[in-house]
Amino acid sequence: MRELGYAAPSGLAEAGRILLEVEGAMALAGGTDVVVARRLGKIAPALVVDLKRIPGLDEIRDTEGAIEIGALASMTTISRSSLVGEYFPALATAAGVMGCWQVRNLATLGGNLCNASPSAETAPPLLVYEAVALIDGANGPREVPMADFFTGPGTTVLARGELLAGVRLPKEPQGLRSAYARRALRRSMDIPLVNTAVALRIAEGVVEEARLALGAVAPVPFRVRPAEEVLVDRRLDGAALRAAAEAACASARPITDVRATAEYRLAMIDVVVRRALAEVAEEEVAA
Repeated sequence: MRELGYAAPSGLAEAGRILLEVEGAMALAGGTDVVVARRLGKIAPALVVDLKRIPGLDEIRDTEGAIEIGALASMTTISRSSLVGEYFPALATAAGVMGCWQVRNLATLGGNLCNASPSAETAPPLLVYEAVALIDGANGPREVPMADFFTGPGTTVLARGELLAGVRLPKEPQGLRSAYARRALRRSMDIPLVNTAVALRIAEGVVEEARLALGAVAPVPFRVRPAEEVLVDRRLDGAALRAAAEAACASARPITDVRATAEYRLAMIDVVVRRALAEVAEEEVAA
């Protein structure tokens, strides 16, 4: 195994400079993916740049009109946050079902997103909440809509020397209801075969605004605009749920791999989309 160097910068600019200047350097957040991938020989970094000593990266902050979640906030922290639970319940749910509790205690939001798996648990909720990625590093800060953050399986818009500092989620006006649903081979400790998040604004029983995102069924997680369009100006009844699920299936590009066939994933899109929409409909009735 390749000899491994270690660096623990105290700021994002320093971390970015190391990543830019050192060939084979890799950022380390929670480490749940990096450690396993290195052990399996999938990666061989020359240097790990530990981000844990950079202040503020593990915080969840209530700013004017938005919530900012640092890249080193753990899945446990996010799932238990009263701020996230109040404003962004689908994200809290997604963080709370990722892996087992030991993994959730270590795994970070930044690691989940920068690993750029098509099945990343937190990606669909962040897409429907129209989050913005906060990027920093050697060349200074910039912002990218989460819809543009993923560029392919395992790849993002991050340039060499750049790091994900966190995400900003705008606080939505009252009335937006959201839910997260997934399908995996096991109830826990398994990667989703399909996952989805929905967010709807409903007035007098009619959908005024619809947002729906899918993961694990295309090269990147994505907003499903055709499914959103069929929901607007309709009551959230059985026919609307079927139409949205059909539009979601038509928009997906699932693959067959060792965990499931493409045909099975398509069938599960129908299931998880209807389940998430039904959860929102039940919340609306209860309200």
